[in-house]
Amino acid sequence: MSRVRLYVATSIDGFIADRDGSVDWLAPFDARQYGYGNFISQIGALIMGRRTFDAIDALGDGWPYAGKHVFVLSSTSPGDVPNGVAIVPRGLEAALERARHAVLSTSHKDIWIVGGAVTAQSALEAGVVDLIEVFLVPVLLGSGLNLLNDLRAHQNLTLEGAETYPDGVVRLQYLVQR
Repeated sequence: MSRVRLYVATSIDGFIADRDGSVDWLAPFDARQYGYGNFISQIGALIMGRRTFDAIDALGDGWPYAGKHVFVLSSTSPGDVPNGVAIVPRGLEAALERARHAVLSTSHKDIWIVGGAVTAQSALEAGVVDLIEVFLVPVLLGSGLNLLNDLRAHQNLTLEGAETYPDGVVRLQYLVQR
């Protein structure tokens, strides 16, 4: 069965974006250096919030998830969406059901919960995340958008792996205990 994965980068002080919502601070840390190509090859579907979709779409570099099933949590349609993108107005559970169906019918690959504190927190609180992969980036932002804001219940995790990189980035991989 496909795993649901939370794969995210944070500053050392736990922020996923700066106070303006920007992730420009990640630019010096090119994701390809940290096994992103291998990771994305294991992904068959993505679930993201509307703000994350809008931020990625606004980059104007072309849609980076071509060939993947993408489900955007939103009560309104953003207008033109790239091929393979579906807007899901009924929330995370409905998006997850559609993502599971998509990967079972095509690839049996994993499902990625993509960026955004609200989406990540919703997935954790719903108990659907199987694996958390956090990249700690050696930057202190001081303020910004937290990875998680007010998690209702603690989550027990088991360390599955850790990897350090020469530039100070640390990758931590945890299994979520049920």
